[in-house]
Amino acid sequence: MRKIRLLLLLASSLSLAYAGSPANWSANYPPCNRHSELLSQGHMDIGVRVATANPVLARQFLRAMDTWASILDLDWHEEDTRNCSIQLVDGERQLFQPSAVAARSQLPDRPKFDGWIAFNPGQKLTEIEFYRISLHEIGHVLGLQHSSNAGSVMYGFNLDDQDWLDVADLAALATRHKLRIAVPDKPIRLAGTAHH
Repeated sequence: MRKIRLLLLLASSLSLAYAGSPANWSANYPPCNRHSELLSQGHMDIGVRVATANPVLARQFLRAMDTWASILDLDWHEEDTRNCSIQLVDGERQLFQPSAVAARSQLPDRPKFDGWIAFNPGQKLTEIEFYRISLHEIGHVLGLQHSSNAGSVMYGFNLDDQDWLDVADLAALATRHKLRIAVPDKPIRLAGTAHH
């Protein structure tokens, strides 16, 4: 399988290089008025606005939402208004530098967070690549940083067979959100489920 290139944000390193956290990337998309739901430490009710012209990406993104709902105490539904928490968009070319970058997400701990996840329409990806990258980018809007573990879905360089959340990922999630897992003491395989 070919390598999937991801944008390495190095958010923790960037935070040290600036007086404060740098602002999120911006674009001309409608904001999600309920993006603050992604910061909830209790049960989350997440509206997902699918604003992509790619039906394969849309299906795999919703499949990834189902997977996250099996890990975290969250329910989600499709939302076609600004009352969304997450919005999936087809990104503009200038968002993806270098052009091999497959997707970008905004980070919830940075200013100007609107809950956007943008995919690069110039990248031709398979269904499993759309799914894995969706898992990764949703992890970012839920507050996860890149992992140094090459087996983690949050690994920052390439996603080939990374279908796992490692113990460090789970510990980081537990500080931000309520988990469905009683004791997060071992890695969890992220097996996709059918869309509800």
